[in-house]
Amino acid sequence: MKQVIQIEKYYKNNEIDMDQIIEDFTPYITTIINKGTNNKLSFEDKEEIYSDTFFILWKNRNRLNINVSLNSYLAGITKNLIKEKYRKLKIVYDISDFENDALNSVNMYENDRELIWDIEQKIKELKDIDIKIVNLFYYSSVSIKDIAKKLNISELNVKTRLHRIRKKIKKELNNGGI
Repeated sequence: MKQVIQIEKYYKNNEIDMDQIIEDFTPYITTIINKGTNNKLSFEDKEEIYSDTFFILWKNRNRLNINVSLNSYLAGITKNLIKEKYRKLKIVYDISDFENDALNSVNMYENDRELIWDIEQKIKELKDIDIKIVNLFYYSSVSIKDIAKKLNISELNVKTRLHRIRKKIKKELNNGGI
């Protein structure tokens, strides 16, 4: 949808014409949903996002700025709903499920064992707080929120530290020829 349409176009007698909006923007919303989900969601999930988009617009109809582009408003709602759906569907794996199988496997390659050993050595070289964060997050499957509470630091700090730790270990392992 190339043309930008103001919300004010859809107001008649101080009421928003939802039927016309749905008719005009269905292809636009459908395209955003299909591109935003890469066909990873079920048809029902996509349908739910589609209907929720227009429901949220209707629910907020009295707070809309009539001079704002309806295209961007609907796109924003749709993208937020897609993100929310992915968050709800996120599957959390317990690393210990994989760790025990991998370490006890008879067929484990020597390279993998060396890599695990190297990673463990790099973790031991970290600051104490970083070691705690890694152990809680990766080995105990504690959420970022709970780690932040336990260590009395912000969630953003935990996320940043995890990112930097992963980046540092990757860089050191790559520089070491591994």
